[in-house]
Amino acid sequence: MTKNSKDIKNVFFFVYSSSNLHKGMPVFFIVILLMLLSVFLFSGCSALGLAGLNVENQKKDVDTADAEETQAAKEEFSAENATAETTAEESAPNTDTSQTEEATAQDSISDEEVTINVYYANSTGEYLVGEARTVSGANRLIDSINEMMKEPVDATLIKLIPETTKINSVKVLDGVAKVDLSEQFVDDRFVSDSVDILLVYSIVNTLTEFEEIHSVEFYIDGAKLDELGQLDIKDPVFRRSDLIKE
Repeated sequence: MTKNSKDIKNVFFFVYSSSNLHKGMPVFFIVILLMLLSVFLFSGCSALGLAGLNVENQKKDVDTADAEETQAAKEEFSAENATAETTAEESAPNTDTSQTEEATAQDSISDEEVTINVYYANSTGEYLVGEARTVSGANRLIDSINEMMKEPVDATLIKLIPETTKINSVKVLDGVAKVDLSEQFVDDRFVSDSVDILLVYSIVNTLTEFEEIHSVEFYIDGAKLDELGQLDIKDPVFRRSDLIKE
């Protein structure tokens, strides 16, 4: 039984007792008293109900505010992540551009037929001697090195590039020929400081016969070759006409 019900019961008991004690009290007075008590009790219940409703509404308002703050935080976090990803994408190196530039430089090499000198060592291994060869087409740079690996017309001359060497690629960028050879170029060569010089410059002097090439870099299976024996070739190697014997 609720507190309000107990209060009403007590009131009616009080009224009933009073009516027994004061049997001479007018009925009209008793009715008025009951009406006043009823109004008082009803007002109290209404006030309690309104108070409870206000508390519930305040709780809902707080929950709504919390939900809005949480949603705003999520949106801010998402925006920050999107900005970070965009910045990362913008700062990432554009490898496609460099590859395109290299391809463009390679494509700019003329494929017209041209006669050049390919170089061999003389019989004493002191100088380079050239023999004329005609090459053409898109692979004429590779073909010129292949010619150096064939036997010279002059039987007194000596080819320098090992027969086991494979030519992986020859690319040109900004006038520099990037020659990529297999490891046999190093492993199967005749080991000698003087021969290493002639070996390197036989290729350099042959490729610089082409007008669009002014120097050469060497690579072994894609890795930069910085030295051959005691010869430092980490920088682009330029033509040496002083090694050529007419």
